[in-house]
Amino acid sequence: MSAVRVFAENRSWATCFFLGLTISTGHAPIAFWPVSLIGLTLFFGLYRLQWPQKSSIKGAFKRGWWLGFGYFLGTLNWLVEPFLVDIAAHGWMAPFAVVVMSGSLALFWGSGMALGAVLGGRLGCAIGLGLFEVARGYLFTGFPWGLLSYIWVDTPIAQLASYFGAYGLTVVTFGFCALFTQSFYVRRKITGLGSLLLVFLAVWIFHNTGAPNHSAPENATVIRLVQPNAPQDKKFDPKFAMDYFQRMLEFSQQTPQPDLIVWPETSLPIAFNFAADLILKIKEASQGVPVLVGALRAKDDKIYNSLILIDPQKDAEVIYDKYHLVPFGEYLPFEDFLVKIGLGFSSDLFGTGFQHGTGPKVVNLPNVGKIFPLICYEAVFPQDVSAMPERADMILQVTNDAWFGKFSGPYQHLAQAQMRSIEQGLPLVRVANTGVSGLIDPNGRVVKKLELDEAGYIDVALPEGYLSTLYSRFGHWSVFFLFICLGISNFFLRIRH
Repeated sequence: MSAVRVFAENRSWATCFFLGLTISTGHAPIAFWPVSLIGLTLFFGLYRLQWPQKSSIKGAFKRGWWLGFGYFLGTLNWLVEPFLVDIAAHGWMAPFAVVVMSGSLALFWGSGMALGAVLGGRLGCAIGLGLFEVARGYLFTGFPWGLLSYIWVDTPIAQLASYFGAYGLTVVTFGFCALFTQSFYVRRKITGLGSLLLVFLAVWIFHNTGAPNHSAPENATVIRLVQPNAPQDKKFDPKFAMDYFQRMLEFSQQTPQPDLIVWPETSLPIAFNFAADLILKIKEASQGVPVLVGALRAKDDKIYNSLILIDPQKDAEVIYDKYHLVPFGEYLPFEDFLVKIGLGFSSDLFGTGFQHGTGPKVVNLPNVGKIFPLICYEAVFPQDVSAMPERADMILQVTNDAWFGKFSGPYQHLAQAQMRSIEQGLPLVRVANTGVSGLIDPNGRVVKKLELDEAGYIDVALPEGYLSTLYSRFGHWSVFFLFICLGISNFFLRIRH
C-alpha cells in the first residue's frame, strides 16, 4: 500500500507541474489564454476529485508549489538570456538561475494553497493564491513579473484593470476559475455557470461600447521614438558603440522635426559625466528639439541609471534617476552581510554598485506636458506607477530589452506596460533599445510600434488620457474590496456545504 501511495502522490505532483506549464502558455508571445483558463480550471477540479477532500496543509502547499514551479518555469524562460550575453563567464549559471528563481517564486503559490486549505474550498484556494500574488509584488523588493492577469492584455477583459489593477484582475481570474469549477458540483449548475458567463459578456459589451479609440487631437504633441537595435554584447564594445550612437543621431535629425525626441535606456556609450562632446553632437543633430536620453552617470563612487534632458538652449540636466533597482543586476541584496561572511566575491558574479533615486517623479517639460518617467522594469510594478505624486499627461518608459532575448521577455515586458496604461487611463510611450518601441493608448492598445530587432524611428502623436480611473484614484483599496467580496462568498459557500 505504501508503494501505491507514493506512486499516486508523485503522479499528483507531476500533474500539478504539467498544469502549471499549461497555465503559463497564456502569456506573450504564445498568448493562449483559453488554454490557461482550462489548465487552472482543471487544477481546481482535480483538487477535489483526484486528491483527498480534507487534504492537509502540507499536502496543499506541495500541490501549490508544483503548480507554481511549472507556471514560473514556463513564464520566466527568458531569464537564461542575460547570462548568455557573456556566455563564457556566466553561461553556466543560466539553468540554475531559471530553476532557482522559479522554485523560489513557487513558494508563494504553495503558501497560497496552504492558506486555501485553511480557508476551505476552491474559492478559499483562489483567495489564498490571490493574496500571495499580491505579496509577491512587495516582499524582498517585489517581483510581480508574470501575474496571471497579463494573459488578458489584448482582450476586452483587460479593461477590468482600470477598476482593480493587475493584482485585482489576477484575483478575479483565480476566483472565476474556482467558481466555474464549483458550478459543476452545486445545484442549478446552469444558473451558476450562466451568471459567470454573463459577467464576462457584460465586460465585453462595455469595452466595445464604452472604451472608444483614443485618437490624437490636431494640436497633439509629436514624439519621436528612436530605436538603434544594439545587441547587448556589442552595445558598449568600443568597436561598435559609436556606430549605434551615430545611427541614433541620424534618426534624430530626420525631418519634419517633432516636439520631443526620446532615446532608450543607457543610450550614451560612455558615462554622462564624460560625454560632453557627445552631448554637443546630439544638440546639433536635434536641430533645436529637446532630447531625452537614457544614460549611466557616476557620483560619489555610485552609479545611477538616469534620464537626461538635452535642451539645445540649456545645459544638459538629469531629470530622473531610477529608484527601483534590479536585484542581482544593479545591486546585490545583503551585500554588506555577504562581505562580512566572506562571500564578497559574489559581487563579481552579479551586478552591484548602483544607487537608487529619490522615488516616483512627475516632470513638466515645456511644450510637451507632464511626464511620469520609468526606466526598464520599473514598469512591471503597479504600485510604483500608482505612486506618481500628481496626475501626469503621459507615462514614459525607456528600456533596454536586449537583456531579455528575442522570444518571450520583450513581449511580456510590453504586455505589462500595456496594463499600466489601462490601470492609469494614460497613454504610454515606450522606447526600447532593440524593441518593442511604440505608443500605447489609454486603453492599453498598441497604436504604433517598431518591431523587435528593427532599427529605425517613428513619430507618434500623443492622445489625451482619461481624467482618472477607479484604480488610479483608489489603488489597492479596490483590490481589498475584491478580497472582502470573495471572502464573504466563500464563507456562505462553506456554511451551505
